[in-house]
Amino acid sequence: MSLTADRVAIVTGAGRGIGQVVAQRLAQLGWDVGLTARSADELEVTAELVRSAGARELTMAGDVSKPGDVERFCAAVEQGLGQPRLLVNNAAIAGEYGGVVGSDPDLWWQVQEVNVRGPYLMCRRLAPAMIEHAAGYIININSLDCARASAGGSPAYSVSKTALRRLTEALAVDLEATGVVVFDLSPGLVRTAMGGSRPDAAQIAPEVWMPPSAAADKIEALVSGRYDALCGRFLHAKDDLDALLITVPGVADARMLRLLPADSTDTLFAYGALAGHRPAR
Repeated sequence: MSLTADRVAIVTGAGRGIGQVVAQRLAQLGWDVGLTARSADELEVTAELVRSAGARELTMAGDVSKPGDVERFCAAVEQGLGQPRLLVNNAAIAGEYGGVVGSDPDLWWQVQEVNVRGPYLMCRRLAPAMIEHAAGYIININSLDCARASAGGSPAYSVSKTALRRLTEALAVDLEATGVVVFDLSPGLVRTAMGGSRPDAAQIAPEVWMPPSAAADKIEALVSGRYDALCGRFLHAKDDLDALLITVPGVADARMLRLLPADSTDTLFAYGALAGHRPAR
């Protein structure tokens, strides 16, 4: 499916970082964009980038984990821009870095609220109209932390991204044959305010860091319609989508988590890939 009309997108967590870059790219591609994040000041910067690209925008500060905020924002976008055909669930928080023992239960649960409940509420609100029109894309910004807990990472974040992965899989089942396509997309390790706050950030080699534009590149490709057969899969910003398109659709359990061979230097085989294909961090 390639959307040539009703090009209205929603990007959550659009105030900075990956969300801002994705919103600007979509505007450059001719999408009108609904923008939401918690900071109104940061959102205005993104809104100006969208307007400068010649697209319309509708901006509303809010919290995607709150049903009332989600309803008000989505209704405003529908009224002001039109029915969204693309949802990019990018809003997320990292929570505490360190171990589970001694962590703050309230902060731990807040991470689950924003990173899991937020995408759930957005999908639940917007998917029915996409189904009705047999057209739409949902892209959940995920992480390889959904498949492994890193020593320098946030356990709460890893748990939330694992749950988001399962949400995407459940959506893929629900949306089968509806014309609505859903993906998980890992942007890699990006030096945003979140990524740069990792306690081990200074020790990470420069070549490991990915530019936010890599995620925008992949989203541009995914909404072209060329890769709809990869619906439901976990994809990485470094993945060769054309190579995956040849191999993955023929494997019935390609979405399943797999362990890598014992001689592998990696600990886990993420998702949506086959033997010999290992997404980079």
